[in-house]
Amino acid sequence: MTKISNYDEFNYDYRKYWEGRDYEDKAEKIVLKRYLSNYKGKFFLDIGGSFGRNLPAYSFINETPIILDYSLETLRKNKESILAKHPGTRLIAANAYHIPLKGNSLDGSLMVRTLHHIEEQERLFEEIRRVTKNKGLFILEYANKLHLKARIKWLLKLEFENFSTRPYQQPTKGHFEGVKDGEQAIFLNYHPRNITKLLQKNEFKILKSTNCSFFRINFLKKALPFPVLIALEKIFQKLLSWTNIAPSIVLKCEKIGEKKNETFESFEDILCCPGCKGNLELSKAYAKCKNCEKIFKQEDGIWDFRI
Repeated sequence: MTKISNYDEFNYDYRKYWEGRDYEDKAEKIVLKRYLSNYKGKFFLDIGGSFGRNLPAYSFINETPIILDYSLETLRKNKESILAKHPGTRLIAANAYHIPLKGNSLDGSLMVRTLHHIEEQERLFEEIRRVTKNKGLFILEYANKLHLKARIKWLLKLEFENFSTRPYQQPTKGHFEGVKDGEQAIFLNYHPRNITKLLQKNEFKILKSTNCSFFRINFLKKALPFPVLIALEKIFQKLLSWTNIAPSIVLKCEKIGEKKNETFESFEDILCCPGCKGNLELSKAYAKCKNCEKIFKQEDGIWDFRI
């Protein structure tokens, strides 16, 4: 049975996942740098931003970068290092299905290495649509079920059903991320047509698509020097992104809805109740919803809006 990853319950340190994955990290940052080269905005949300791995890609172009992650402990453990390098960053512990931000408040957002944990994709995309301004930017990375290695394996095994547009549960292979040993975490790979349909349904137009991490194979990473890997990655990203054969796909999207955008001056202005979306009565340590009267805490500069 698959389980939703819970990093806090099992004291999982996501930083450890990135040990030995310098190539994958750099490959994704190449895409983010290109997608964000001409972007500028006031409020930018990193959904599932964890320890701030991608902060360098967007913090310098936004007045208020915001990291949202369900793991309160991850935010606590990494708060000092995040704020030391990027002091204007705001930290929120919340469920991505219930983002505690007002409608049409975000100039941009990104979600990298997060969608594979999501059970209810439509619900998530609806929430991202709600908080994004018209003409707002949304960068999405997702695990591609049709990468070259998977296609070859399924053809050889005659597993043609895996070529459907349904999400594919990736086998654990001994890696138990945020679940008990022996259990399998939700880790979904997606068909590009499925993602395109979800984005279009929620008023997002795909501006660019880039295949990423072409050389995510252990023997290649060991055989080739890091500078060579990165040079080849840049070439392949430009020449082969139309193929959808890489393990990861990164999309640059723009919201095309017609609702008039509001103007918000401060981070506190865009906060709302994650449940009923009501306005909040704010103090230094608490936020009380004026509508449903739920109370949320802010401790040591981190808002806990988990419901």
